[in-house]
Amino acid sequence: MEIKAWQLGAPGTLPYQCYDRLRERLNRRLVKFLLRNALTHSDCRILEAGSGPAFASSIFNAADRVCLSIAVDIDIEALHEARRRDSGLALVVADVQRLPFRDGSIDLCWNSSTIEHLETPESALVEMKAVTKPGGMIFVGVPNSCGPLGFQRLISEAPVGIWIGKTFSRRQLAEMLSAIGLQPIHNKFYFFRFFVGVLARKDS
Repeated sequence: MEIKAWQLGAPGTLPYQCYDRLRERLNRRLVKFLLRNALTHSDCRILEAGSGPAFASSIFNAADRVCLSIAVDIDIEALHEARRRDSGLALVVADVQRLPFRDGSIDLCWNSSTIEHLETPESALVEMKAVTKPGGMIFVGVPNSCGPLGFQRLISEAPVGIWIGKTFSRRQLAEMLSAIGLQPIHNKFYFFRFFVGVLARKDS
């Protein structure tokens, strides 16, 4: 059976359940960070572009300042998992490199552990920027090449290396965001520095 990037073990197994608990804890902390640093007003629209089973989108959905939380993923199985967990969540099957939303319609567009699995991560970042309002925020989190996952480059072709995806330094990630006209404003190392994220603003 193919193991997806959002899975560790088959559904229903102990490894899968443990991974889900860890991921839920990680996402609660990420949401707390983003609520504090990325949302500046009420009635915000949030898009998780590459959500997997969308734990964080569900948490955002319950936040006072959020009027709409949308989870997007190309993997319909992941969205079925999200639907089983949260029947009220807005779910869209789509490619993060072709987001089906009006330009400038989202206050915060974000993902964690998504673009490292793309052949051209920049294409997803351009789409995320396009759907975000001027003055809105984009957050991207990726495996940290300067943290515990730094060994990935040595096993990039092995199954576990493919499951991890590419790794990036904070500087590389910030430069990718700057290259498409975004202004990095915050860095975040999370999950014991396995991941690094950059929060950037779309000025125009």
